[in-house]
Amino acid sequence: MCSACGRPQTAARRRCAFCNAELPEAPLPPRSPQAPEPPAPSLPGVSPLALDLGNRRALAVNDAQLSFQGRPGGGPTLDVPWNRVRRLEWRTRPYFEALGLLAFTALGLFWAPTQEVRIMAFVAGVIGLGLAALYRHHGLRVELDDGTRMEWPLGMALKGSAREGRLTAARATLADAGRMRGVPLAGPDA
Repeated sequence: MCSACGRPQTAARRRCAFCNAELPEAPLPPRSPQAPEPPAPSLPGVSPLALDLGNRRALAVNDAQLSFQGRPGGGPTLDVPWNRVRRLEWRTRPYFEALGLLAFTALGLFWAPTQEVRIMAFVAGVIGLGLAALYRHHGLRVELDDGTRMEWPLGMALKGSAREGRLTAARATLADAGRMRGVPLAGPDA
């Protein structure tokens, strides 16, 4: 609730959407005493993982469940217990969206009135091809025991970057955790 104008606000905002006044810190709801969380037993050989995907998104793997917070800017976490997971698939694909710049290249090369515009169109095409060749989209498909499939986008990474290294480590941890639970992990290098 905004203290300046009195209008209700979402918890994720820091400023009022109507008057732009700074919002007071929202208190977190108390945890219910009925459902205390017991510490999960540790599986040997599987280290817990909490991967920060940027923009307040995260993937967490522990002994009891998989957790994914996928909304940009935060939001509710989707928790899936391991006993409901039937299959995991790690997906990696090139950044095909960057090839959209080739449309500007075609337009610029064939219908551009000046040489400068043709050069800019050619440069846009080269940039698009470079982005498609250097970047990869990573994602995780989770198939549950009732047949439900969930697609969890894990983001993009430049080949050979530190982010790709973190995603590779997450894939290895996920494969180990799935192997311990009898859940297969499909995908490249799985």
